[in-house]
Amino acid sequence: MSSARSRPKDSRAPSRPTIEAFTGARKHGIRSTIAAAVTFEDFRRWALESSRGAALRWEEPEDDEVMVLLAADDYGAQHVIPVPPLYLRLDRGHVHWLAGALPDIVANRSLQRLAFRTSAWASRDPKYVDQPVDDPERTELLLVHIAEKGRHEVWHAPMSRSQSGLPGIGDWELYATDKDGLGGAIPKRIRMALNSRGGARGPTMPAAGMVLGAWDVPDDYIPLENSSGPLDYARENTVSTYVTMFRPESPGPVIVSQALVFPPDKPPSGHVEGAMEALAQTGNQEFAGPQLGEESHYFEGNLDGNRLYRYTAIWRYQHVFCEVAVAGPPGRFTKADLHRYAAAQASRAETTAESKARQELDPGEF
Repeated sequence: MSSARSRPKDSRAPSRPTIEAFTGARKHGIRSTIAAAVTFEDFRRWALESSRGAALRWEEPEDDEVMVLLAADDYGAQHVIPVPPLYLRLDRGHVHWLAGALPDIVANRSLQRLAFRTSAWASRDPKYVDQPVDDPERTELLLVHIAEKGRHEVWHAPMSRSQSGLPGIGDWELYATDKDGLGGAIPKRIRMALNSRGGARGPTMPAAGMVLGAWDVPDDYIPLENSSGPLDYARENTVSTYVTMFRPESPGPVIVSQALVFPPDKPPSGHVEGAMEALAQTGNQEFAGPQLGEESHYFEGNLDGNRLYRYTAIWRYQHVFCEVAVAGPPGRFTKADLHRYAAAQASRAETTAESKARQELDPGEF
């Protein structure tokens, strides 16, 4: 049928796509959760429909090179996780990401169903069976692997480009299932992640949609999935929690982002006070910064025996607490860096909250 898609030799490096390219969401309504998918068939329908919707909004020729993991967790929430940009620059980088990060993502987010979206070249000429990208008459396919433990399907749909550059998407076809002896690197990595998962760790949505993502930080910063996940200490008093950490390949500077969503009868104001007290007790000084949410505070101070310098922003909404911190050797980060990352996380938090509110008002919207 096809090979894993690679760019023609004369193509340029991809531009940074919009979040709409990841999700197919409307510009002001990014949705990372929908009504609970109670069956494999429900999840498959959502994965295929959202993948089609995303593809129809790809405005740049390189947008389809952004590979995305769609998932459903034990608590009925859906997740949209783009492959980090660093891996997209590597040959078969998505396979490395699936091998290294997917088991932790599945475990930490309590995922039970996965759909990995990518694209592939296809050629009808036997001459190009191993390298369809070299066929001048090659065709492009939108490709989705859909799986749960013990079950795997691969679906594809033909893609075409109009003169305006927007793609057209043909009908979905089932290409193969695990009953056909489905092999290859992607099915193998997905099976390994699902088969190795332990018990549920607690709800992570919508909190996981309210923290920084890999496309919000420098391209050379890698999400440390084995250090990400729900905050166990806060599980009893929250609806959902999530913390994530990023760092370059060489240890040193780090970016940490977390969000806690509280029930209506337990506002996060007390959590803000506790965080401020903890920062002050460790020698951090408060400084002025842009207003975020209903209440926001900024701190700076030394860390790890003056080896690192940290800037921290904490803020809250009616039922949400957010925090982002940057730490590195003195001079590595500035207050402006902190403000930029805090603004990016605040935008994610507000968009996710608005989307969740619309879902509750109209569960059948999508």
